[in-house]
Amino acid sequence: MALPEMVFDAEEIRLKRIVDHTALLGYEEAGFVCGKIDQVYGPLAFRKKPEGRPLVYASYVMSVDGKIAFMDNEVGPLIAQNNYLDPNGALADFWILNMLRGQSDGIIIGSGTLIKEPNYSGSAYDRDILDARRAAGKPLAPWTVIVTRSGQNIPFHNPVFQCEEVPFLIATSPVGYQSLIKDLPKDHVLLPVCQNEDDQETIRRVIRNCPDKIAVFVSGNEDEPDSSALMKVLDAMGMEKVLVESPAYCHHLMQKKLLHEIFINTSCVFVGGQATGIGSSETPFLSTDHPHCDIVSIHLHQTNFLYTRYCFRYDVMP
Repeated sequence: MALPEMVFDAEEIRLKRIVDHTALLGYEEAGFVCGKIDQVYGPLAFRKKPEGRPLVYASYVMSVDGKIAFMDNEVGPLIAQNNYLDPNGALADFWILNMLRGQSDGIIIGSGTLIKEPNYSGSAYDRDILDARRAAGKPLAPWTVIVTRSGQNIPFHNPVFQCEEVPFLIATSPVGYQSLIKDLPKDHVLLPVCQNEDDQETIRRVIRNCPDKIAVFVSGNEDEPDSSALMKVLDAMGMEKVLVESPAYCHHLMQKKLLHEIFINTSCVFVGGQATGIGSSETPFLSTDHPHCDIVSIHLHQTNFLYTRYCFRYDVMP
């Protein structure tokens, strides 16, 4: 399987920036140079990477009432694609995901993402972003990091597993590993827990010497993996920016205070009912203890799409 590519018309998806707090909030680290990003989105900057772990951001499109999927068809992109008033706004939503994939060194997904979205590519589609990524010295595709408690139900028949350009890391629990090794389609290599510089060098050496094997990281207790330990391993692997595309894991990282930013694109459609939202299957936050956000930027496309970037603030108490 070759990585898919698309041509995006910059004029059709050009966004209007109406709020910009990047300088105010200390966003001084520029992403790689890409004229397409400047033309469509404007300057894209980041905060400095934290010590010992990557900068972690998530990206989703949701309805005006906060749903990320329709109940009758849970493919996430439909929230944007089925906004019939503004097809180019929906394309801009998909392009922003491309932009964030292109800037990332790793993409975190769950097995559910691969099941619901069988066309998952593990990469950006935009040719201009891919060219800029190559020019910046990055590999064609970021790592795909699959997080799984149970180690089960990973659709290894998905074509992305046959794509040589996409490297994989599966992060699971001790219980999940016992299930995982029964289903792995090819040889794997175990990465150690990262506690010191020697562990960092071991991780880098293992990755370097085993390019054809699926990397596996086991952490935590019983069926609960350790997300903090995973972040240290991703950092040791050289990942400076990581994109989260799993809604459940996004909520989990907020609970652990490990998610730095979230890009939420609002498609002006209404879903209602008990349709899925971010973290709707997880334990909700309390009225007295919950994450807060600063608005980093807001963009518009026509009158039908709103694109908002937030950075998280934890431990804000009454």
